[in-house]
Amino acid sequence: SKKIKAVNLANAKAGKYTCANAAYGYTKADDEKHTPIIDPEAAEVVRRIFKLRSQGMSPRAIGDQLNAENIPIPSDYRCQKKGIVNTKYTRHLWTQVQIRQILDNPIYLGKLAMMRVTSVSYKNHKKVRKDPSEWVVTEDTHEAIISQELWDKVREAEKAVSHGKRDGKGVTQPLSGMLFCPDCGYKMKAAGRKRTLKSGELIRECYYNCSSYVLHGKELCSTHYISQKQIEAVIIADIRSMAELVVKDEQTARAAFLSKKEQQTSRQSKADIKKLNDSKHRLAELENLMQSVYEDKVMGKIPEHICVSFLEKYEAEQQELRAVIADLEERLSAEKQDREDVEEFIRRLKKYVDVQTLTRELGLELIEYVTVGAYTPNEPREINIYYKFLDKPLNDKKTLYSDENA
Repeated sequence: SKKIKAVNLANAKAGKYTCANAAYGYTKADDEKHTPIIDPEAAEVVRRIFKLRSQGMSPRAIGDQLNAENIPIPSDYRCQKKGIVNTKYTRHLWTQVQIRQILDNPIYLGKLAMMRVTSVSYKNHKKVRKDPSEWVVTEDTHEAIISQELWDKVREAEKAVSHGKRDGKGVTQPLSGMLFCPDCGYKMKAAGRKRTLKSGELIRECYYNCSSYVLHGKELCSTHYISQKQIEAVIIADIRSMAELVVKDEQTARAAFLSKKEQQTSRQSKADIKKLNDSKHRLAELENLMQSVYEDKVMGKIPEHICVSFLEKYEAEQQELRAVIADLEERLSAEKQDREDVEEFIRRLKKYVDVQTLTRELGLELIEYVTVGAYTPNEPREINIYYKFLDKPLNDKKTLYSDENA
């Protein structure tokens, strides 16, 4: 067992693709490493799966769409290519598990991630998934099916506070799962109602309200009713105003966005840089001083007790300086990340200068979450929009409040 594991590990580190069957979207070459080769027909389905997920469609909805179009599942497709019948017990339908296996596999980026699964022992063959830090990853081993940008967008969709729920018609609304009640901290629940116009036409309207109020009434929270049309109009107007500012005066917009970031972590970059340089310079001086004191002691120029006293003093100062340097470098690194975040937000914002309607893809690309204040007839209400790259994300995907965000 140990020898087999050692051989498998060596093969993984050498970039050999040792899986029994190639991942969906690829076939295996006949070379020594069994290099994955793109299967054009299946690869197109893989690209479509990633694209739909990046646009906010859930894995289950993606599977339903592929089933509706009679696209064969990976095992059926593999058997068709071999000219045999898939005799394994299966419903021959795409499931969200199959979709997630594709979305989580780095092979589609052109790299091999081997040793992702292990067994309990040579006696117990139960499979256990390893932590990604334990995978053996080999870069640039074959041609990629998707881009790094598309992969990152899917990761964003996975981390978003909203995974999106479909309504009765199977549609996921643009803001599904993104709206929160600022009073109780819970998500706002989407619902619909039918209304007859004066013309006699029957229409269905969507609205949102605090889930605590909907489920338990005013004992737990008050109504935060808002129609889908109203909240989407507010968000679109805000996005367009920021996009127009970027187009008219990008420098001013950049400064405003950076100022917003700095309000969360107020820093004084120039002072920090000067202090960091001074601290590093002093640290280098201490190294030379300690070396000089030691040489003087060896040469007999100073007594040993004076040498020890100097060294202890210099070492204490060294420790303090190292702590200061580490703190300053961390703060300056965060500031650099702030600038990168603002640049990415501006890049995305430019795509929506002329946006007219809110889409699911737009929501996932720009919005972290939105809070909607309590509803009182004929009274103004507070609506806060928190944007990706500008505002702090939620730690808890289900509630607005957590230890860090409280």
